[in-house]
Parts: sequence; structure tokens; C-alpha cells
Amino acid sequence: MESAAAQANGAAHAEASEGLLVLVIDTNPVHWFAEGAGPADRAGLQQLISSTLVFVNSYLLLHRSNRIVIIAAHAGKSAMLYPDPNQEDTSGSAEQAAKVNTGVMQRLQELSDAPLDPAKPNRTAIAAALSRSLCFINRAINEEPELKPRILVIQKSPDMSEHYIAIMNGIFSAQKRSVAVDACILASEQSSFMQQAAYLTGGIYYKPNDHSGLLQYLISIYLPDPSTRKLLKLPSQDSVDFRAMCFCHREVISTAYVCPVCLSLFCEFRPICSTCGIRSHIQPKKNGLMKKRPRVN
Repeated sequence: MESAAAQANGAAHAEASEGLLVLVIDTNPVHWFAEGAGPADRAGLQQLISSTLVFVNSYLLLHRSNRIVIIAAHAGKSAMLYPDPNQEDTSGSAEQAAKVNTGVMQRLQELSDAPLDPAKPNRTAIAAALSRSLCFINRAINEEPELKPRILVIQKSPDMSEHYIAIMNGIFSAQKRSVAVDACILASEQSSFMQQAAYLTGGIYYKPNDHSGLLQYLISIYLPDPSTRKLLKLPSQDSVDFRAMCFCHREVISTAYVCPVCLSLFCEFRPICSTCGIRSHIQPKKNGLMKKRPRVN
């Protein structure tokens, strides 16, 4: 009897606990409307927004206590799409779902009307959006320790090597807080950063081949919470690329020179770090040969 009562109390407690989903959407128009993109690619952003809103509404209506936060990873900056900074209530309900649609579309219109930074128009702020998500989650967990948060990143842009350290710091922070990071990759190439994020935090990494079925992928793969996923057969990663990217040529490398101060990675030896300006006192081997010591008789 006591065991059954304990199980019932545990189930009731799990049922009462709130879920928090932080959704990071890549809205960089440089990659969505790039030169040479076909009509399907140009309509991809509109399809992404409509599919995402249906997914968000499904998540909110799944449980009355579910909460949603939507952050845009735009060109050179991250922006909060929902909730409104002046609005505190983010609990799920039918009325709340309608507010999400209106608020997200309004903020997206403001983002599209704002001019891009000409200095760095093609750099999507994935790292900034991930850091912002973790800050929001950390504050929410401090207020409600029983909260079950997770992050879903929908990425269209390729990985940027200068974001490597910031993203890895975010991954380790999410791992420490037991926050699963899911990734849905819409770019032409795989994202090694998001592969590592999903692997290290217990999330799901998936790159759909057909973007026309995005809504089905979102609902069938990313809607279940981590506890429910244990009962389902979901996509898993066959292999994870743990290689980093060099800061000099933006290429994936297996062996690198590391700056001891800022931890920047370089495929070639540099006496002065281009990131922090520190001068190295280590001299590399010439042609990979060590100077022979004189033989002692």
C-alpha cells in the first residue's frame, strides 16, 4: 500500500511540475534569402514560422503548466520574440497560444524592418541566443527548482568558428543544469557544434532531408519531453564530430595550436595570437625534426 501510494504521489508530483521550452529560431535573412536560393528556399522562412507556431501551440496545449520562450538568432544579435518583457505570465492556455502568435509575428516584423549591421551581416547570433536562453532558464530554475527546462535550436546558418568557445561554454552550462539541448538543422551542411550540444546534454540532433515536412518532424520528434522519449523510438546520432574549427582559416581540424590565454585554436603556429594579442614564447619544431643531441661516449 505504501509503495503504491508513493508511486501515486510521485506521478502526481511529476504531473504538477512545469515544463519550460526555450525555442531558438535562426532568422538571419542573409542565409534564408541568399543569392542563388531557389523559390523553395525563399519560402522556407515563412514555412518555418508557420510550422513553429503550430508546434508552439501544441506544446502549450499539451499541459496547462507548460511555459514557452522564443528567441530569434538574427544577424549580429539575438532578440526576444516571446514573451513580452513587460508580461510575466507565460503559462500555457488557449488564450496564451493566441498571444504567442500575435506577439511573435509583431516582433518578427520589427526585426525585418530594422536594417542589418553592414560590418557583420552574415554572422548569425546562435551563441548569443543560446547564452540568453540559459540565463532565462537559470533564473526560472532559481524561482522554481522543480522546473523541467529544455532548449530547441532550429538552425539554418552554418557554424562560425569564432562562436566555438561561447557555444561550448553554453553546452557545459546546460549540461551542469541538466538542460537538454535539441537541434533541428536546416542548413546544407551538418552542424558539429549542435551535434556536440545534443550529445553532451542528452538532446536530439536531427537534420531533415525534406523541409516540406518540418511540422511533422517538430511534433513527432521534439514535442515529447525527455522523460517520455525513453518510451519512444526516436532518431539517434550514429557518429558525432568532436573536431573543432580553427580561428584562422575557419576549417575543421583534428590537431591544433591552442592559445594558453584565450584558448583560440589555430591550424598553424602563430607567434602572436590574433584573438587576444598575446605573444607566445614557444618555438615550434622546424620541419618536424628535433635538434640531435651530441653523443656522449
